[in-house]
Amino acid sequence: MDHSPKKQTTISSWATVVVKTIASYGHNPDPALETAGIDKRLLKDPDARISAENMSRLWREAVKTTSDPCFGLKAALNVRPTTFHALGFALMVSSSMCDALERLHRFYRIVSDVIEMRYASAQGAMAIYLDPADRPPQQPDEAFDMIVATVVSFARMLIDSELRPLKVELIRKTPARPEEFKTFFKAPVLFNQDHNRIFFTIDDMQKPLQAANAEIARRNDDIVVEYLARFDKSRISHMAHAKLIKLLPFGEPSIEKLAEALGMTPRSLHRHLQKENAGYRDILNNIRRNLAAQYLRQRHLSVIDVAFRLGYSDSSNFTRAFKRWFQVSPSQYREQQN
Repeated sequence: MDHSPKKQTTISSWATVVVKTIASYGHNPDPALETAGIDKRLLKDPDARISAENMSRLWREAVKTTSDPCFGLKAALNVRPTTFHALGFALMVSSSMCDALERLHRFYRIVSDVIEMRYASAQGAMAIYLDPADRPPQQPDEAFDMIVATVVSFARMLIDSELRPLKVELIRKTPARPEEFKTFFKAPVLFNQDHNRIFFTIDDMQKPLQAANAEIARRNDDIVVEYLARFDKSRISHMAHAKLIKLLPFGEPSIEKLAEALGMTPRSLHRHLQKENAGYRDILNNIRRNLAAQYLRQRHLSVIDVAFRLGYSDSSNFTRAFKRWFQVSPSQYREQQN
């Protein structure tokens, strides 16, 4: 297992889904794993990573074995919250699909870095982008079919089993059985597009989720952060992110305090962060911004409680920072969430 930041990887549970889907056709998946160069033991380790090259070979063998151009859609039906590691549980207890998308945007690398995920609102719709990190894509079409289909399936699980996107756009060429895509997505599907995009109404994305639990979401976020820092130890910015979250409740950690916690000098820390196009203050502000939004959704926490948890010495400094981030006060934000 290669943890080099230069090498794209995918979490082992993604391969488990492919293997289970091959088996659902009545085929033995072992030959596909062997051809792909994937050790079966990795599938039993929820923290393991598999190289993008090996995953690409597994996908090609899966399609070859099953002779199904819609294999990616079938595979998406075998995805469970645990497929996303701790991120799956955090998504399940998000306050809304918008909250889940923000969380997915921050942490999608836990699943794979062969994609780039973002979202944007326009003209009353929410567009979710799930584009390949490389052009042309190194992964086969079916891999991205599964990714797009999984997001739609997850949205249906969280919001409504009959949820219908406004439309779906895919980079891939028109498949042999395009009607199956329309049936799966319950929406118009366009092929040969510039992006992989799913369009939902903003109203659907903003609906409160019944299972929402900000505290459980935060705890699973912490697990995701620690996992990312662990598997990508060469990226100091991830390690700094994980340490800052632990240090915040004890007051605002200085760069000297953070460097000490990481076992290096402040100068060395600054230099490493610069190489990664990151900065101590930017990381700290991003953590505070994300946690502030999560904490304020917990009605039992007062504004001063939230301020102290984020390392502020008083609520006034927190309120000023919050207004810079969200253009409203903490109290107004909390009211909007209701």
